[in-house]
Amino acid sequence: MASHKAPINLSSEENVILLNPRFPKADYDKLYSLAETVQNELGLKNHVWIATSGSTADSVGATKLVALSKKALMASAAAVNGHLQATVTDVWTQVLPHFHVGGLGIEIRAELAGSRVVNALKDNKWDVHHFYKILMDEGCTLSALVPTQVYDLVANNLKAPKSMRAIVVGGGVFDLPLFEQARKLGWPVLPSYGMTETASQIATASLQSLESLEYPEIELLSHAQARTSEEGFLELQALSLFTCYAQNSEEGVRHWDPKIKGWFTSEDRGEVHGKALKILGRSKDYVKIGGEGTNVARLRAMLEQTALELNPHWPLHITLLDMPSERLGAEIHMATTLSQESAEKIADSYGEKVLPYEKIRKIHFVSEIPRTDLGKIQWSALRRTLC
Repeated sequence: MASHKAPINLSSEENVILLNPRFPKADYDKLYSLAETVQNELGLKNHVWIATSGSTADSVGATKLVALSKKALMASAAAVNGHLQATVTDVWTQVLPHFHVGGLGIEIRAELAGSRVVNALKDNKWDVHHFYKILMDEGCTLSALVPTQVYDLVANNLKAPKSMRAIVVGGGVFDLPLFEQARKLGWPVLPSYGMTETASQIATASLQSLESLEYPEIELLSHAQARTSEEGFLELQALSLFTCYAQNSEEGVRHWDPKIKGWFTSEDRGEVHGKALKILGRSKDYVKIGGEGTNVARLRAMLEQTALELNPHWPLHITLLDMPSERLGAEIHMATTLSQESAEKIADSYGEKVLPYEKIRKIHFVSEIPRTDLGKIQWSALRRTLC
């Protein structure tokens, strides 16, 4: 079998700038120029520039860029290969874009292991039935998906092909009900934790966890360490850590390296128990409603669970977010593309499971819920449509 080649030259000193080709041209050019300016200023070589998800940036042109060395990308790929016991006999399915660390990571893992990669997108877009056909036809063994894609597999009641031995799931909250339904259909899903700054996952459930239907612990991979700060945030050290950030600001081009003695403080609260990580949520997800603290990410997962129980197609058509309130400081709202009857049914059922101050106080009916290519909600864009 011919060895796989990643879309970037891993042995070259050249820098590569990977941006979403669907970005508006003006923003694309602005970000491309940003990367060129910063790499020239710092004298960077052997690096790849990747945009963060952009879900909180006020504009595409203000999206943060992350500089990852090719050495860091290969360290990540080697650690994942070791964790998944990937070999030359494996066949990866590729449904994540190359300009995202998840998609690029698959290509590099395959090159290092000599595995094959099969494109499972239809006309460059996700299509669950096309993906399933590719799995069956090609005898695929490994994949990486975001929770949105797992939702589609479950909603269509598709059973996993026998060839599939592991699917890494990341890029969003992978809650218990969805995990359980996927596993009951035979999908060998492995919850994971990672980010662009760590060149993909740094913690993933073990292959041994597939022997049980219980939601597994996620374990640090061989190249990474973690600890908790006094404030409760996860601090990370890894061979795959990024070099620096770059961003266009009102004051002009800026770049910075937030690491302190090789440790990066994330925005995620969590706990570290030996090699096991427990993710508690992002700091921005914690809000106070009438003096009572709550985690909006947890409430959002409960809403999606409620919708999934009522109709497997509904979770992608709803979301929950905190909105400012003069009286309470913040309050919970729901945005949806569903009908009023369906939305109220979900809201009522959700309301029975939460505390009074966590109930939905307003439903916004929208034409769409803006999402990135990986299915992440673009919160800034959504909030603008609701204000």
